[in-house]
Amino acid sequence: MTGLLVGGGVGGAVLSLLALRDLFSFADTEPANPVRGGWFLLACAVLLVAAPLTATGIGVRHQRKIYATVCAVLSLAGLVAGGLIALSGLRETGLVEKPAPVVATTPARHCVELSGGDTRCPGG
Repeated sequence: MTGLLVGGGVGGAVLSLLALRDLFSFADTEPANPVRGGWFLLACAVLLVAAPLTATGIGVRHQRKIYATVCAVLSLAGLVAGGLIALSGLRETGLVEKPAPVVATTPARHCVELSGGDTRCPGG
């Protein structure tokens, strides 16, 4: 049963490194293969939830209350982490649209006369 948790942790780490290899880019280069990296992230998210959840089921079936409780807590932590990782993976694969980039607007640097006012600009 513990081997299942260790295998899930090692498998999650390996899948994360494979995703990082495909998604990492420097300032002047594009990522190597963002779609494949996104699929690695999705697989990592599934593994982070499935391994402790399966171990919880095994612990309950064999009536090991403490083991089942610890695995249930790990399942909840894996669900939170897996949800965040899955969202990033879905964006990279193109299954969910990426949010539009924020465009910075520059404020007006000249005096704008308002109707009914005088022609003087505040501050000089």
